[in-house]
Amino acid sequence: MKRILVAIIAVLAVGSPLAAQSPAPQNQEKPAATLTGTWALEAHHSAGVSTPTASITQTGDKLTGKYTGSYGDSELTGSIKGQEFTFSVEIGTEQKVRVVYTGTLDGNTIKGSLTMGEMGEGTFTGTRK
Repeated sequence: MKRILVAIIAVLAVGSPLAAQSPAPQNQEKPAATLTGTWALEAHHSAGVSTPTASITQTGDKLTGKYTGSYGDSELTGSIKGQEFTFSVEIGTEQKVRVVYTGTLDGNTIKGSLTMGEMGEGTFTGTRK
């Protein structure tokens, strides 16, 4: 009986291998950044301030979607590498202007610069809806 009691105490003192838990991994990779979603944008440019919406789907490094602004809907295409992205849209009714957005993704916010052909340059920010 003493031997059994000593054996039980020894197991409890050392710890049961079944009760031991492995430590949480220290270097878990973050999920890859994704632009998929609907974005409320605020663009500052030579014509003033505009507040378009971009609905973006990311497949691998390719971006597609719909851009909705004061000139209606436009097709959006682009690419992303890491957290850096570029997408473009053609806006306008009679005379089309290609607008190129280049920026950085940080969780649910984006920011960067834009070019509007001969109409100049600007900056933008955006928040995922």
